[in-house]
Amino acid sequence: MKILLTLLLVINTAFAMNVDEIVKKAQMVSYYQANDGTAQLLMKVYPSGGGSPIKKLFYMLRMDIKDGGEQMFFTYFVKPTDIKRTTFLVHKKINEDDYRRLYIPASDKVLAIAGSRKQDPFMGSDFAYEDVSGRHFSKDTHKLLGEEKLNGADVYVVESTPKDKEDKNSKIKAFIDKKSFIPMKVEYYNKAGKAYRIYTSDKVQKIKSFDTITKRTMVSPLAGTKTEMLVNPKKVNFNVGLKKETFTERSLKNPPMELLK
Repeated sequence: MKILLTLLLVINTAFAMNVDEIVKKAQMVSYYQANDGTAQLLMKVYPSGGGSPIKKLFYMLRMDIKDGGEQMFFTYFVKPTDIKRTTFLVHKKINEDDYRRLYIPASDKVLAIAGSRKQDPFMGSDFAYEDVSGRHFSKDTHKLLGEEKLNGADVYVVESTPKDKEDKNSKIKAFIDKKSFIPMKVEYYNKAGKAYRIYTSDKVQKIKSFDTITKRTMVSPLAGTKTEMLVNPKKVNFNVGLKKETFTERSLKNPPMELLK
């Protein structure tokens, strides 16, 4: 009996490690490609009930401090006119709240985005502030529910439960491609057990040898809204040699324009 229990413990431990590795690889592919990167993105925010979307064009810079660990992000909005020159800075942490700052040019104010607001809507979209820099895999406890087919592809089905009881999500269910490890679909459940946000990776392209999600969508079924995020493949670069000096509060008001083109 003792030998059997030991064997079961070994099997369960290996299973848990495997689940963590799946989630870690999925995040590496989604947020840690190369050492750094720059991209131009177009965000289309569709209102409830249909109608034409509000289009928001912006640039994003990303630099890894440690592969799979701390990162820095800088976002600069170009259009529409009312949010032009708005900037957003993130220092992604692991064991503490991320450092987030938002500069509003109309009021010439730099606002701190507290850890309690990380799941608030990002610039009026269905994406959250947390989605911009990625939710680190260590924030949740992961469980492999099984494997299935999604749109003809083999995927792992993983359920993640937040370690923080104050988290807005009760659980997160991800469908991760077994070959590329790209999360093809992610469902976010609220405390009432309803999927209040549903994410999909709609288009993936190979750019400079890296699998890149060039179209992603976040739908809010309870609110009846959705947001599409499109990456311009011609405006994507990797390993450009970004410096830490770029990702400072000074850059919020004085952005590095030479990198934003």
